[in-house]
Amino acid sequence: MKILSRVFTALIIALSFTTITAQDEDLDTTYNHPRIPLDEEFSPSIAELDSLIAEEDEEDEEDLFSLGDSLERWDNTKVNPYNVKLSDLKDTVVSVAGYCHPNYNVVTSEYGPRWGRFHAGTDMRVKVGDTIRAAFDGKVRITRSDKRFRKKGYGYFVMLRHANGLETLYGHLSKVLVMRDSIVRAGEPIGLGGNTGRSTGPHLHFEFRYLGNPINPRSVVDFNTGKVLNEKYSINKTNSFKEFDEYLRNPAMFHKVRKGDTLGKIARKYHTSVSKLCKLNKIKSTTPLRIGRKLRVH
Repeated sequence: MKILSRVFTALIIALSFTTITAQDEDLDTTYNHPRIPLDEEFSPSIAELDSLIAEEDEEDEEDLFSLGDSLERWDNTKVNPYNVKLSDLKDTVVSVAGYCHPNYNVVTSEYGPRWGRFHAGTDMRVKVGDTIRAAFDGKVRITRSDKRFRKKGYGYFVMLRHANGLETLYGHLSKVLVMRDSIVRAGEPIGLGGNTGRSTGPHLHFEFRYLGNPINPRSVVDFNTGKVLNEKYSINKTNSFKEFDEYLRNPAMFHKVRKGDTLGKIARKYHTSVSKLCKLNKIKSTTPLRIGRKLRVH
């Protein structure tokens, strides 16, 4: 009888372990991105692109996973571990129903080329301490609140992965309120607005990404109302990544302002006009030129 009892107990434990494992696997795969077939000749070439160059400031961090593994496994270190080219992305439609605007405020900077780099999100004015909320239900993939990064890159930030395949990033926070790998719901507070990182004033840097590639937030959300434009969002190169694609196809040329430079002098050097320089850089002909600033010339 004792032997039969022990066998029965062992079977119960084994069945319980199998059930828990299956549940855990279901939870993890809910937030995995769709698998992308890897070409054997594929060479990673997409750098971390945003106005803050966060990865450039974090070269001392170790890569936990190889390129192949990064598409299959959970990565808590890199904003863009996928290295998937735009040309390899297939058009798809995802649900953005249940969206919650992170913070209702004025847009201060748009998605697109800026200051010699690509600004991968939309900036919204906030006050230090304002509540920042999750855009969708999701799982926390990255949190950064280490004092080493207080004046670098995104500063303190949170990145979430969502079941619809999108990821969202919330930068320049003064405080992170969630833990890595935790589950959050749309509208749940995930941080407090701040001015950390490479920032000229309190604001929220808000990004949408799909397999690492930054999507224009305005193609998803009406920032005047804080509502999505449509509950079904079509991810495609024409609308989702238009500015990013143009930036990659036509690398801009920039001039670093030196002592004695004027717009006229710079225009003559690059065979262009002052009016074109002003239009490219969204400045006026009377705007003072700060030494060290990068001006786009082509």
